[in-house]
Amino acid sequence: MSTRQAGDILKELFSSMKISRREETIFDAWPDLVGEEAAEHLKIQDIKGKTLLLTADHPGWVQMARLRKNEFLEKIKGRFPDKYIDNIKISLR
Repeated sequence: MSTRQAGDILKELFSSMKISRREETIFDAWPDLVGEEAAEHLKIQDIKGKTLLLTADHPGWVQMARLRKNEFLEKIKGRFPDKYIDNIKISLR
């Protein structure tokens, strides 16, 4: 038996029922954008202007996020072209 996230089940249900839900946000899509494991360690704190503010729970995750910053930005721009996010700042919580 596989486990599925409630959000995935609801998306399928709403899609099959042709019911639209609120617009997806970067916060909603975060695990898809960076991967489940990274999303557990890197949390979105806020969006200030064009900058996405993240916190990490370990210095290693800060470093990883800095190395993958451009990749994250490209994924965000691809999925949310109207959000105009062009920078990511990462801090340790």
